[in-house]
Amino acid sequence: MVVGRVWRVSGPLVVAENMSGSMIYEVVYIGAESLVGEIIGIQGDKAFIQVYEDTSGLSVGDPVEGSGKLLSAELGPGLIGKVFDGLQRPLSELEVLIGPFVRRGVKLPSLPRNVKWFFRRERGLEVGAKVGPNDILGYVDETPLITHKIMVPPNVSGYLKELVADGDYSVDEVVARVERGGEVFNIKMFQEWPIRKARPYIKRLEPTELLVTGTRVLDALFPIAVGGKAAVPGGFGSGKCVLPGTPVLLADWSLKSIDEIYREARGKKLRINEYEEVVELDEPLDVIGFDGVELRVFKATHIYRGFTSSIVELRTSSGRVLKVTPEHKLPVLDHYGNLTFIDAQNVSPGTYLVVPRYVPVASEYVGIPMQWLLSDPEVCSRDYEYNERVRNLLKGLSREELEALSKASNIDLKTIKNLMNSRTKAIPLKLVEVLIKAYPDLGLPKILGVRRGKQKLSIPDKVDEDLAELLGLLLSSGSISGDDVMFYSNDIRVVQRYISLVSRIFNLRCREETSGRAYHVKIHSPLLVKVFKALGASFNEALNDLEVPEVIMKSPERVVSAFIRGLYLGCGSFDEGRVRLVVKSPKLLRGLAYLMLKLGIKYSAEFRDQDELNYIYICEPNELRKFCVKVLLGRGSDEIVLKTAGFSGMSDQELSGSGVGYNLQALVHADRVTYGLVSYDVSAKPLTFLEGFEDVVDTSTYVALDMVKDVRVLKYEGDVYDLVVDSVHNFVGGDIPVIYHNTVLLQTLTKWSRTNVNIYVGCGERGNEMADALHSFRKLVDPVSGRPLYEKAVFIANTSNMPVAARETSVFLGATLGEYFRDMGYDVLLVADSTSRWAEAMREISARMEEMPGEEGFPAYLGSRLAQFYERSGRVECIGNPKRYGSLTIVGAVSPPGADFSEPVTQNTLRYIGTLIALDVSLANRRHFPSVSWLLSYSLYVDNVSTWWSKLNNAWSELRREFLRLLQKEAELMEIVRLVGPDALPEEDKLVLEVSRMIREDFLQQSAYHPVDSYSPPEKTLLMMDIIVRFYKKAYDALLRGVPLSSIKGLPVRAKIARMKEEDPKEFSKFYSEVVNEIEESISKLIKVIG
Repeated sequence: MVVGRVWRVSGPLVVAENMSGSMIYEVVYIGAESLVGEIIGIQGDKAFIQVYEDTSGLSVGDPVEGSGKLLSAELGPGLIGKVFDGLQRPLSELEVLIGPFVRRGVKLPSLPRNVKWFFRRERGLEVGAKVGPNDILGYVDETPLITHKIMVPPNVSGYLKELVADGDYSVDEVVARVERGGEVFNIKMFQEWPIRKARPYIKRLEPTELLVTGTRVLDALFPIAVGGKAAVPGGFGSGKCVLPGTPVLLADWSLKSIDEIYREARGKKLRINEYEEVVELDEPLDVIGFDGVELRVFKATHIYRGFTSSIVELRTSSGRVLKVTPEHKLPVLDHYGNLTFIDAQNVSPGTYLVVPRYVPVASEYVGIPMQWLLSDPEVCSRDYEYNERVRNLLKGLSREELEALSKASNIDLKTIKNLMNSRTKAIPLKLVEVLIKAYPDLGLPKILGVRRGKQKLSIPDKVDEDLAELLGLLLSSGSISGDDVMFYSNDIRVVQRYISLVSRIFNLRCREETSGRAYHVKIHSPLLVKVFKALGASFNEALNDLEVPEVIMKSPERVVSAFIRGLYLGCGSFDEGRVRLVVKSPKLLRGLAYLMLKLGIKYSAEFRDQDELNYIYICEPNELRKFCVKVLLGRGSDEIVLKTAGFSGMSDQELSGSGVGYNLQALVHADRVTYGLVSYDVSAKPLTFLEGFEDVVDTSTYVALDMVKDVRVLKYEGDVYDLVVDSVHNFVGGDIPVIYHNTVLLQTLTKWSRTNVNIYVGCGERGNEMADALHSFRKLVDPVSGRPLYEKAVFIANTSNMPVAARETSVFLGATLGEYFRDMGYDVLLVADSTSRWAEAMREISARMEEMPGEEGFPAYLGSRLAQFYERSGRVECIGNPKRYGSLTIVGAVSPPGADFSEPVTQNTLRYIGTLIALDVSLANRRHFPSVSWLLSYSLYVDNVSTWWSKLNNAWSELRREFLRLLQKEAELMEIVRLVGPDALPEEDKLVLEVSRMIREDFLQQSAYHPVDSYSPPEKTLLMMDIIVRFYKKAYDALLRGVPLSSIKGLPVRAKIARMKEEDPKEFSKFYSEVVNEIEESISKLIKVIG
């Protein structure tokens, strides 16, 4: 063995000297810990070694020992269902042995040596028989889905000298011996094979069979052949995290910081490394997410903690300040009016963020939080009727029950007896607290007092509009000092409103006082102070820690309107054509911003320093109208708050120009609101901020646009967090509400493809995405057998924090495993996510070797290295007996920066693949799934699989051409529509748009979660295509005969076509016949009417 020494260390690249006699791709061991490396270049006696482990601590002179072997994979029983790293180390076994961190230099066999497998020898194979490469010697039932075939290694042939009997054996026990020319080869149940060397086969076959995925857009329009090569460009993972302290809006309308959610998380923890950890929540968290149409409740199943060295800070025109990792995806509006997600680092000033605007609320009135008062020993019931019920209850209790009550309430028995017999005694709430646990029907008192005082206080049973408005007034211009509640205002009308509310709600009187120029109202009531604190109205001296009470956050829209009305009357104004709310507390401003989501009012905010004032502005005419109708006039014509309070005056400016004045008299008549001399029609169609953007106008009720004013990259080294949200992969959060995004990996293709073995390679993916992918795969079910998908899958996890050199081994390891199962006669699907990360690793190693860079710094051999990977796919006639055929289909995910398909990795990939599945983010964000672009995608296997389709129906090729023609024509017409509108088009072109919409919505869109639509058999897919094309041809013929397009669009059969994707495939032939007949009959009737 060659032994050299370290000459230079540069990250994952080590240069060793005295290495003469070594060979390219030889495995070497470096340093005292025997770090694994691979020789990738030799110059003289110096070897360039890419090291697959962290090189920290290596120094010049450390030993480098050659192994004389190439980097190889262990192939045998024990592969299925396991998770390996790029060196084929079993990660689950490593975690049990040494913990969550993979220490340097750790060596562990890839296949377990202590597990016994039941070996069944090949029947008919006798000792003395001639055997050759890949001949099957026996079988092991590795999982219920996979029978592992024990084969003669590809480099061994001869005569079978020995074959063991059926029984249990470990993988390193000899099961057969083969003799050739006097040399005996011991064959075990596993074999080794160099990962960079393709396994041999007899001949490569033309890929003529369709890889059935059950996904209509792939099977029908852009087919992948069994044994073919495909690429899926698109951003599959981008480290989308937010900073600690970022609030998250929960479904119950409470706000909780994301790091607090992490600290409180209970569930199974997966520690990826020192900086990364994923928690699978025992109880999923209900959060608010955006599904492309509306904001609603979704489940967050995992929370992730990571680390970043920099962040991007974005400031918007509305006052939003976002601090996220550079790769965090943000929803924006592109130049065509489409919703799309882009990295924060690619956002530039002038970009319009899509932000939440309205969240529908179906909440009920919130009860008064009495628990806080029940535990107070000073508070008692002064409700005479209620107290009598309590005394009667006490009189019916036995002595033992009274003693138990005394012990539980911490009130001595003598006192309880006095309360029981004296009608003048108030009942302590401590006693009530214990009683209602045993007697829930007892309820709570409606009038309270304190033990050493005579003041009585009426307590409402819920937080209604009056109480909400009073809380708004108090938080805007009030304070609590000791046992006094103070309210300050120089506007007598606002003061009178406050006094009226206090009297109506609590039956208390206020004392009006003047101190200098300040006019205020004072209530001396220890109990009222306790009630306000129980409601969440707490004050400090600086008034900078106030926040919206939780009871208001969880209240329905009408209560929220009243609370904001109170704030506006106390600290609001109208000037310069805008409504302004001024608060000192940033927390109060944050809560107010979230309350605006319940009302759907668009606003801007201005956060200042801790000791300064903060502002919310409402400026746009339509938003001013909403504010007036929902907040100021929220009670309707029966009782208008401003009118009741005696407000007078008017605004002499029109609403459409400058807004609504602070001093105004409002009268409501039907659907008209009159502001002094100015009238405005409430029922009139309002101007929308998103008007003109056709693709998002349907969602403008729920989201709005906010222009980015400033973008900065800041240095920040610390923890970051992310939530994994089912289905939509985004959540609402932030100081001012924004939509934060996270993504998932391709799973539908892996789940539904008709393959025998699936291999997933996570190459350079971030830890949270890798953990999410592995967790998701563990839950998937094989649609054919109903068994868990992992029983026919192998996982290779190589995260971005691992040494970059290991990314290359992971993809070639995946290809080697795929070829091994292919040689057994299986159809194998290999998904590599993402090859772009591998290419980035090649670029780094090449730079450290000081090689001449190619385009964008990638090495000149980028294309050939990608070819080595993709060319290992194919459908082949396998070597060995019995005769068999197998295939390896490779799908490589490409992550071009900024979705730029012209970058080198994508362009080189396109040279070797047969199918391009181009993902369009704008489709995904319009909730069009699968989000495959029909304009950018293509397949070179159309002619190859046409014979396969012809076995079902010869019409597939023609139907496919017609579909693509219509979709292409639609794209051309949409350019005209954006300029002049759809009305300028002739009827024939309008029909093209209508039918293209049918293709998109009724055929291409497919739900991965629908019990029927998630998988569409080829037979059903073909009939669906035929229905749409038949409808188009008949409708076109009717147009030529003078039938109006509106009549065709109104046919009832259109509704049936829209529902056809949900029809059971087993009954679809019958449904097809009915729909085709109805198309013929209904359109023929229209023609007859015209004729």
